[in-house]
Amino acid sequence: MTTLANASFNNHFHACAFVVGSAEERAVIDPFLLEGMKQGQKAVYIVDPEERSDHEARLAAASASSELLEVTTWNETHLKGGSFDQERMMLALEDMIRDHAATGRPPMRLVGQMGWVFSEPPGIEQLVAYEASVNEVLNRGKTPTVCVYDVRRLNGSIMMDLLRAHPLTVISGVLHENPFYTPADEMLLQLQERRSVS
Repeated sequence: MTTLANASFNNHFHACAFVVGSAEERAVIDPFLLEGMKQGQKAVYIVDPEERSDHEARLAAASASSELLEVTTWNETHLKGGSFDQERMMLALEDMIRDHAATGRPPMRLVGQMGWVFSEPPGIEQLVAYEASVNEVLNRGKTPTVCVYDVRRLNGSIMMDLLRAHPLTVISGVLHENPFYTPADEMLLQLQERRSVS
C-alpha cells in the first residue's frame, strides 16, 4: 500500500503537492517517505542544498535503516551543471529507476522540492514539458513521486500548467485525482502551439 495525504496511489504515480510553507510540506511528505521505508522501500528526497542536513537528520532519526534514505539536492539533480535540461534529467531518472529495480527491491519513493524553479535557471522553459513527459517513466517503473511547490510563490498560469501536467495533486493536505490533468501528447502539442505564437 502506498499512501500520500490520506489517500492511495492507484493507476498513476506522479503527484504535485501544493503546500504553504515547510511545516505543511513536512506534514505531507514525512509520513509518505517513512511509510515507504517501513515497508523496505528506498526514500529519495531532493531538497534545497541549504536544508539538506536538516532534512537528512530529521528523517534518519525516524527511519528503520540508513540504507533506505537518500537525501540529495537539486544542484546534484535538476540543476546539475548549472541549468535544467529536460533530456538529461529524464535519462538520469530512467537510469536511477532501472538500477534500483535491478536490486530486486520494491520500487523507491521519490520527492522533489521544486523551489529551484523560482531562480529561473537556464532551461526553465522546459519545466512543464518535463513534468508532463515524466509520467510515462514513473508509471512504467511504478515509482510513486511527489513534486513539491510552495503555492505562495506560484502565479496563476504556471500553477494551471503544473496542475495539467500531474495526474494527482495534493491540495490542503489531501491527495486527489486531478480533474485538470491533460495527457502528455496533448499537453506537449499545446505547449508547442503556444511557443509558435509567442
